[in-house]
Amino acid sequence: MYSKGATTAAGSKSVAGISSCGPLLRARGIAKSFAGNTVLHSVDLDLHAGEVVGLLGENGAGKSTLMHILSGGLHPDSGTIEMDGQPTQIGTVSDGIEAGISFVHQELSVIGALSIAENLHLGRMPTTKRGFVDFGRMRSEAGALLSRVGASGIDPRREAGTLRAGEQQLIEIAKAAGRNPRLLILDEPTSSLTPHEVEGFFAYVRAARAAGTAIIFITHRLEEVLSLCDRLVVLRNGAIVSERRPSETTRQQLITDMTGKPAIYEYRQRQLRETTLALSLRQVCDSDHLENISFDVREGEIMGLFGLVGAGRTELLEVIHGARPLASGEMALFGTPVRHRDPSAAVRNGIALVPEGRKTAGILPQHSVRENAAISSLRRFSGTLFSDRKGDVTRMEVYRHRLGIRMARDTQPISTLSGGNQQKVIFARALMADPRILLLDEPTHGVDVGAKSDLYEIMVREAERGLTVLIASSEVPEILALCDRVAILSKGRLAGILSREEMSEDRILTMAFKEH
Repeated sequence: MYSKGATTAAGSKSVAGISSCGPLLRARGIAKSFAGNTVLHSVDLDLHAGEVVGLLGENGAGKSTLMHILSGGLHPDSGTIEMDGQPTQIGTVSDGIEAGISFVHQELSVIGALSIAENLHLGRMPTTKRGFVDFGRMRSEAGALLSRVGASGIDPRREAGTLRAGEQQLIEIAKAAGRNPRLLILDEPTSSLTPHEVEGFFAYVRAARAAGTAIIFITHRLEEVLSLCDRLVVLRNGAIVSERRPSETTRQQLITDMTGKPAIYEYRQRQLRETTLALSLRQVCDSDHLENISFDVREGEIMGLFGLVGAGRTELLEVIHGARPLASGEMALFGTPVRHRDPSAAVRNGIALVPEGRKTAGILPQHSVRENAAISSLRRFSGTLFSDRKGDVTRMEVYRHRLGIRMARDTQPISTLSGGNQQKVIFARALMADPRILLLDEPTHGVDVGAKSDLYEIMVREAERGLTVLIASSEVPEILALCDRVAILSKGRLAGILSREEMSEDRILTMAFKEH
């Protein structure tokens, strides 16, 4: 196994809870190719009982492919896997589960029409002596599982489809925990969780580690792996390039390992056209959440919207974009009063939106890259009866180079691109509408550090062209890296606005908790 700056996991016991015996799972020479494209290059990996391993890398580095092989979802082209020192064949996902391997995917798979308790017991519902489903026992066991993963506040009787994304993520984790796995694979498990939910989830991970479970933790949040993991393994271009202990590395070193270059993005000072107001809000309210929001955004400015979960960031963007009714108050674009009845009216007035949740609200997964990018500008560039196919090709090629979209061809399904490149296509879609104001809702959610840096560069470059950008983000470092000013929301109210000189992590968070 390649090791850099740290002893390998095959060495003696060096972290509390890690077994000094041989590894629970040993993978050697794992290789995999798709259509002639090599995704994994002879990867070696050891996993010990009672150890949390952070698996890091850019999108497309091979993390998911490796995990699918270990859990039985894919077959390697070459290589071997041993468990407890014995050769093993994990031919299917069922084989993996039987061997004690549970994989919690980033994509949610709860069945919305069923209760939480039913979701947690699919395929293994308890029965009474007469053979009927024992709903009382099922709810009791479901409640215990939810408490185990830090979700005791969720009622097992609720319909799963009524839960928000973070709560559904906890259901997936609880489902895996119910199998009492020997190896638990977690793919971006905290991406949709609130800070409170993250604390409860971390408590579960630590308890599982103490009980002897081996855990693989895949995430783009470097602060989390540095605080939680015993060992950090970095994949780049299908090969392990470093393996370090958290105490022996830094966030910057990990970024360098993942990308092959430093990827720190610092705020870039720009000259703003202070006399031109692009967007003005006065006493804006919706029907149930926002209360008297007032501020101005200047032309070419990058204005941040920050707040905790439920603060109203998304709701405010929806009001501006016409997806949520403006109950009272006034809105003006470049000095002209407007009231959008629907998003198409906002687009006609020069407002484009990159929505939160790429997979659920952003892409059409079965359609091509070109079709996904062109959909917002079809009306603008189409003729009376037919769409402008030739123009679509030309515009896609322009934005492919302008945004640095990596793809083989624009006719391939967008679902075949990495998350970062999918997000760039959504940016291209918004920019093809030739907007004057760009609304961004969690624009770098779920993308790796390299793609995040690319997206930051795109935002700043478009602002320098004169585009006004309003970005809602839950990441304070992102606000500090990009924004000229930030408006902080707290429970639907404007807690305050900070200038560039006034912005700091402490001040932003303090204001965000104002109404709590």
